[in-house]
Amino acid sequence: MAEPEGLTPAQARSHRLSLRLIVPLLVILAIIVVPLYVLYDVAKVDGPSMLPTLSNAEYLLITRGWPSPRRGDIVVLHWKHDDTTEEIVKRVVGLPGDTVTVEGDRVLVNGAPERSPHQIVAGPVRVRFTATVPANTVFVGGDNRAVSLDSRFIGPLPMSGIHGRVVAVWAPVNRMRVVPSP
Repeated sequence: MAEPEGLTPAQARSHRLSLRLIVPLLVILAIIVVPLYVLYDVAKVDGPSMLPTLSNAEYLLITRGWPSPRRGDIVVLHWKHDDTTEEIVKRVVGLPGDTVTVEGDRVLVNGAPERSPHQIVAGPVRVRFTATVPANTVFVGGDNRAVSLDSRFIGPLPMSGIHGRVVAVWAPVNRMRVVPSP
């Protein structure tokens, strides 16, 4: 690459050095940033329904789409209701074909207690029913069952509404961490 005309020898050295530094840095930045924007997206926790796993106002790194959710995955879903669409963060409790029995804050999946490596915060919820999760839907629940508006109240949600699986918390910086998958 030709140097601009009219530079002193010191300026020419600085110009060459800056090109040697800037070009590799731009390449490294592109290698890091482009996959993040192509493969991942971001979301924000709104409210206390996922405590203690996720806190209100935490920013999440999520996969783009998640066609094969598993029980225990934390997903971001688009929930359509009353002519609006809301983004909610919940844990997958039941998959298509599962029989889900709700006894207040306790959930049985196919007759067995929900396998949960996470802590579930319970409250005085008086909901009782048994249902089979329909095809192409998921039954989701918040970890803070006492305040969570989830499938116990709104029913199973379509898999097509899954925006992505939560991979990490990236802000605030003092709470950055990887969110393990089940």
